[in-house]
Amino acid sequence: MMFSKESIPFAPSLIESMRSLGYSFESAIADIVDNSISANANKIDIKVSLGNKPYVIIFDNGCGMNKSELEEAMRYGSKNPLEKRAETDLGRFGLGLKSASLSQCRKLIVVSKKDGQISCYSWDLDYIIKNASWSMIGYTNQEVKLFPEIEMFNDVETGTYVLLEQFDRIEESTNDLHKTLTNKIDSMINHLSLVFHRFLERKVEISVNNKKIDGRDPFLSYHKGTQIKRSQNVNINGFNIVVKPYILPHLNKLTLKDIEKVGSKESLRNEQGFYIYRNERLIIWGTWFRLERKDELSKLARVMVDIPSDLDYMWNIDIKKSSANLPDIIKRNLYNCVIEAVGGSEAVHTYRGRKTKSTDINHIWERIEVRDNCYEYRVNRDIPQLKILEASLNLKQIKYLNEVITQLEEGFPITSLYVDVAKGKVVEQSAEDEERIEELYTQVKEQVEYAKENGMDYKVIAKAFISTEPYCNYNNIINKIKGVYEIE
Repeated sequence: MMFSKESIPFAPSLIESMRSLGYSFESAIADIVDNSISANANKIDIKVSLGNKPYVIIFDNGCGMNKSELEEAMRYGSKNPLEKRAETDLGRFGLGLKSASLSQCRKLIVVSKKDGQISCYSWDLDYIIKNASWSMIGYTNQEVKLFPEIEMFNDVETGTYVLLEQFDRIEESTNDLHKTLTNKIDSMINHLSLVFHRFLERKVEISVNNKKIDGRDPFLSYHKGTQIKRSQNVNINGFNIVVKPYILPHLNKLTLKDIEKVGSKESLRNEQGFYIYRNERLIIWGTWFRLERKDELSKLARVMVDIPSDLDYMWNIDIKKSSANLPDIIKRNLYNCVIEAVGGSEAVHTYRGRKTKSTDINHIWERIEVRDNCYEYRVNRDIPQLKILEASLNLKQIKYLNEVITQLEEGFPITSLYVDVAKGKVVEQSAEDEERIEELYTQVKEQVEYAKENGMDYKVIAKAFISTEPYCNYNNIINKIKGVYEIE
């Protein structure tokens, strides 16, 4: 007859194996911060000591836990991933606090304050190995007072303190623990500023060693040059997914601060794609889920996708909350957003600085279709700069000029240019450079004056200049030339 028998995993083996779930240092700390935000904390202090016995503390002013609640929170698998979660709950498997912490260190201590009472428990890997059991360590209030920076509780009615000690794996991987931890802390700050940017922008303050972290908005939504496309709502099994494409401004319109927000010039290309948020927490970004390939022209495209925690099972979100799979059921809906976003990004590059609705712009370079949707680029021989020059040359000199221009066209280093642009190594003139604008105005004025002195129709030429690149891009130049030469 069938019967049941409970089989309890051997604690030392399982808990050591769970340290290898793939957490990075920064993703582990982010997982702990999730718990603070889920506890409605609006202030989270991360303290890092890089002394002989380094430690990391994550302290929050959230709702805190009493003794029984803390015991439950410290239990592995304390929540069923299939249970319905509150909208503010960033957890999923009931494993994050333990698995994330112990992936980086051998000793996790959690102290919590609620209803005026302090409770404390610890998972110590060496203690578990010694006792060969799932045994936590409890601490008295007197013992708790000996923990580093525990006095932070004096300033809050409720809150939780997480202490990580004994970073064995990091120590074993480096000859310079101080330098390695410093680098990891820098990466952690950058990671937290991105993953929690929507919280940091509105309601939560996170600081590291008393230095406040600013949110890193990957969409540059504050920038006047960012194009925010229409939102789309996708209903799946009664739950709403919100999709919103963004097109970032061209690189030459970004300040150093803007570039820091998106990470770097290289990040512009590498981090294009979907940005998947679960309850406003960023879980995966910089991928098109194979709906589109990354290339130079699509690098300004970003698509924000807000998913509710109710659909976790469909997205296959992992324990670390750092990867997900795109469900087939919404691929068709998202593909239309990809087309819109990528098309917008390409337009920023292709038509940057041009009045695309006008047919009266003289572009310096003409894009000419030759065959099979392929193109070549030729210098526009009708721009006024060349027309004035040709008027001063004889037929033989004009022939030589055209030969030189043709050689320049044929020798155009398009492959090298593509590589340099892809790496963000091309320096472009800023549209806000006043000296450059004045220089361009002087060029136009000198050439129009030359035409006037040599009996040409200078008003026609002046009008041609203000509809020709690069002069047509600057209203100051257009207005000045119209005023000086009385052009309508």
